[in-house]
Amino acid sequence: MKDNTPILIGIGQAMEAVPDDLTTAASHAEMAGRAAGAAMADAGVSGDAVDWLACVRTFSDSSPAYACPFGSPDKFPRAVARRIAATPKHAIYDVIGGQSPQTLVAEAAQILTSGDIRVAVIAGGEALANMRTAQRSGIALDWAEKTANDRDGDWDDRGPFSGPMMIAQTELAHGLMDAMSYYGFIETAGRLRAGRSVEAHREYMAKLIAPMSDVALDNPYSMFAKNFTAEEVATQSPNNRALVSPYLKNMVAKDGVNQGAAVVMTTVGNARTLGVPEDKWVYLRGHAQAEENLMLDREDLSRSMAMDVVIAGALDAAGINVSDIDHADIYSCFPCVVDQAATQLRRKDKPMTLTGGLPFFGGPGNNYVLHAICEVVDACRRTPGSIGLAHGNGGWMSKQAVGIYSTVGSEGDVFADKAAMAEQIAAQHVPGQTTTPSGAATMETYIVQHKRGLPIGAVVIGKLEDGTRFYAKLQDMDEGSLTALAAGQMDEANLKVETGSSANKAWFV
Repeated sequence: MKDNTPILIGIGQAMEAVPDDLTTAASHAEMAGRAAGAAMADAGVSGDAVDWLACVRTFSDSSPAYACPFGSPDKFPRAVARRIAATPKHAIYDVIGGQSPQTLVAEAAQILTSGDIRVAVIAGGEALANMRTAQRSGIALDWAEKTANDRDGDWDDRGPFSGPMMIAQTELAHGLMDAMSYYGFIETAGRLRAGRSVEAHREYMAKLIAPMSDVALDNPYSMFAKNFTAEEVATQSPNNRALVSPYLKNMVAKDGVNQGAAVVMTTVGNARTLGVPEDKWVYLRGHAQAEENLMLDREDLSRSMAMDVVIAGALDAAGINVSDIDHADIYSCFPCVVDQAATQLRRKDKPMTLTGGLPFFGGPGNNYVLHAICEVVDACRRTPGSIGLAHGNGGWMSKQAVGIYSTVGSEGDVFADKAAMAEQIAAQHVPGQTTTPSGAATMETYIVQHKRGLPIGAVVIGKLEDGTRFYAKLQDMDEGSLTALAAGQMDEANLKVETGSSANKAWFV
């Protein structure tokens, strides 16, 4: 391989159970720093060798709903760098999204190839479990960190968003701000397309994801080391309450974690100079990334065309077929993501996670895929010559990134054509949408929102007689009607819709 070929040489993960003495509880930066330290030790590289460090954005810096009351570092990547005694020339704080770890690996690989940097570290950490426990206990922690006089250098805060927005004004007007609502639309659209009842679909989802919990049970970095049967996942109970329909608690990502992950990257030539043994080297064999349309502008509400395009693009860039993949970690925030990716990868009868999945291993915010990459790299090292895949997913199947890894490198270009993939996604047929619907309509998909397990409201995506889509809030729905809707008893009902002053209004007829 050429000396400027990029490789991963170090992996590290960290997990902390909530301590009895909360005054010792680790912060987000501390979890990221512990993982980075472990990755550096794995690579056998010291902090003074690092000249590029990027951090995955924490959930607390991603949304006011997750804001940390205990403060945070003024320059998060610099705080992590200090923990590994590094003063990198470049420090980056990336955008929101579960695709971020894989896109950062690709970015680092490209910069390493150019020769502009020698050693790169990518790290991230979450401590929401510690944060929430301290809040409930009334214990004040101090997680603020200041960078004195820019002694450690500047940084690039990329802000929470990049590229096209994932939420339109009409979605905000209908109260659609959380990921679970959008995934609920996707999941129900898939159920209706498959012709399943809600009960049958919950059983289908549970059988798909429950085996992941067995992997989580054996993973020392898992936050929730407990295996579940499919029946336990699919059965509603006080401990498995209804969330946004059709989801129950055990079906979705759990963000109350203390977890960190990190990787160290360099080039073949630098690895030899640094004395990194070749049995540590893992190559990025293929990478693809793309973004999906807004929800109403998708050809099929039950799936993401971007996911199909990106998986195919990564495989093509690596020069392999799905049958060549030995190890895979499919993003598993919600079952519909697993279902689509596993179908395309033909893995429904094979292991679909190396971590244990976001509902069982834990959902460490935007950083989950960095854990997946660590596990893929480890699996490739243990079986030299094998091929692993890590799938990253952001938004509501909106941002897709896939990496292919192996101990055997490739001399060719490993990056899929972003422009060509974007053209494919833009070319999908969409029926059009309106913010001022009126008249007779049909229901394409819907969600029932719950609070403490009880239904409180419903939003539909409907179609007018000419096929134009719209959002609307269902009116005159008491608890019994909402329960019946959530149970799938109104799947075939027709609607009438009116334009509202803010949100549109719809009724069953």
